[in-house]
Amino acid sequence: MAEPHLPVFQPHIAVDTIKAVVDALDVGWLGMGASTQAFEKEIERYLECAPRRVIATNTGTSALHLALALAGVGPGDEVITPSFNFVADHMAIRACGAEPVLCDIRDDDLGADPASVASLIGPRTKAIVPLHMAGMPCRIEELRALARSHGLRLIEDATHAFGTKIGGRPIGSDGDLTCFSFDPVKVITSIDGGAVVVRSNDDLPTAQQIRLLGIDKDTVERYKNQRAWEYDVLRDGQRYHLTNINASIGLSQLRRVDEFITTRRRTCRRYSAAFRELPELRTPATDFADVSPFIYYVRLPAARRLAFIDALRERNIATGIHFLPSHKFTVAQRWRRSDMRVTEAVCEEIVTLPLHSNMSDQLSDRVIEAVTEFMRR
Repeated sequence: MAEPHLPVFQPHIAVDTIKAVVDALDVGWLGMGASTQAFEKEIERYLECAPRRVIATNTGTSALHLALALAGVGPGDEVITPSFNFVADHMAIRACGAEPVLCDIRDDDLGADPASVASLIGPRTKAIVPLHMAGMPCRIEELRALARSHGLRLIEDATHAFGTKIGGRPIGSDGDLTCFSFDPVKVITSIDGGAVVVRSNDDLPTAQQIRLLGIDKDTVERYKNQRAWEYDVLRDGQRYHLTNINASIGLSQLRRVDEFITTRRRTCRRYSAAFRELPELRTPATDFADVSPFIYYVRLPAARRLAFIDALRERNIATGIHFLPSHKFTVAQRWRRSDMRVTEAVCEEIVTLPLHSNMSDQLSDRVIEAVTEFMRR
């Protein structure tokens, strides 16, 4: 009898999250409201980011677009970001009227290569958007120094890295602008949602106005589960606010985030220990001590990847590929880019394995057995 299907992603939705939805529905205020503000405050507390402030959005992509707008990115500007990333970053840049400029990555952490970034800086460069891939920190201090030396904004794409720490401090607790995602497959979910960490209270009114159609004071009233019926519109804006329903789900998940991270680290360490003796298989270059793992990936010879994926599929184990090289997409053919030798090699080798919060040893053992059996053929 075939074993049950084992997906790559599986959100942990328990009774507490279901109750949070019911309670939010009972309140009767379904749009952005008091729960949205509570979610923002709890994220601030968790990230230990004071005096920085958090503004919640309806998606991680909205968070990226909002951060770019706050950084003043607009038509005619260029923004440097890895090709090795989901296309959301590139589309957020395009939504500002700017052009993505694609950099290569490092072979060890799969984050933006500072040397590649430096080679692409030009007179139209406005910002750098590096990704903390799979929850593992990129060379962020080098990139911050590079941004400072050229007078550029640095927007950290931490959509994979909620809960990751660098030097004992959570990502988002320092730096310029930081973006998170709470979509259905992330470490915590609000079903869909995101957040931007801004540097101070001074940045908050502008961020709130852009998030809600440029309106000046409706946010304050909505945080009381009320509406402002007299208002001004001060600037161009978007409809990017997070609802009470989504925020209530996010709050229930945030209360368990340390549990989720701990169990995900445990599974990642079990994988890495089991795969250590497989000479053709490369695992993430980390012990996961300060990493909040979003995905677990392996790298194997490109010639064996399709057979590897098929072998796991035959055992009802799903896999993924993070990511396709964005510089190969039709839309990207006119974008500037650096040499992509590392990106192209990684994109042909990488495979994502199942990783869930509170994943049982029985499930991870299924993956370990299937991977080990294939690699030892």
